[in-house]
Amino acid sequence: MAVRHFGKCLTCGQRSADIAESDEAQVWCLKDAGLTHHTGYELSAFQYFNAVMTDPEVEQRAP
Repeated sequence: MAVRHFGKCLTCGQRSADIAESDEAQVWCLKDAGLTHHTGYELSAFQYFNAVMTDPEVEQRAP
């Protein structure tokens, strides 16, 4: 799955939506700074994934 990004204001906790492009998340931070005069922001990247439990003994016996 693709990496996603979001910007978060460290003053009030508001955050952008999950965005594919880091530049768009940074623009959200800059727009929020212009509106609120807040100065501390965090830009984060993350990735969703699916995990499936398996039985190692069954996998070793598979042909």
